[in-house]
Amino acid sequence: MSVNGKGPENGFHILVVDDEVPVLEVMAEMLEGAGWKVDAISSASVALQRIKRTRYDALVLDLYMPELPGLLLHSKVKFIDRELWGRTVFVSGHFSNEELRRSLEGTPRFVSKPFKSESLVGTVGMALPEVPRAISEGTASSRPDGKPVRS
Repeated sequence: MSVNGKGPENGFHILVVDDEVPVLEVMAEMLEGAGWKVDAISSASVALQRIKRTRYDALVLDLYMPELPGLLLHSKVKFIDRELWGRTVFVSGHFSNEELRRSLEGTPRFVSKPFKSESLVGTVGMALPEVPRAISEGTASSRPDGKPVRS
């Protein structure tokens, strides 16, 4: 069982994007240890394509990646999957300027590197919806009135 009772039996699916493969693997391991299904991708452009095809419950996103910066990827996600856009956790150990650092640290959805498992898992747990999106969408399609279930 993981943070907020959102364990593996609930089917939460998280996308983690970081160009540093060792860090990516550690984050994926931490989140899988909490019982969540994790897709770990080191390429921002591949992640963007995956977001177009898969309904993720949360996005863990490195701010600084050479191919496509995290903030730019995040702005693109807004137009592809607005709910996922709002369920993003930023991670970074590097800050280009003080204003960016202050603005991101003001949100509960930012984890600075290096971090402890409890910090990452707790922050991602806060970003998750009440019900996994895949389950809520399945429920919506089976409702007699055909109205979507709010997640």
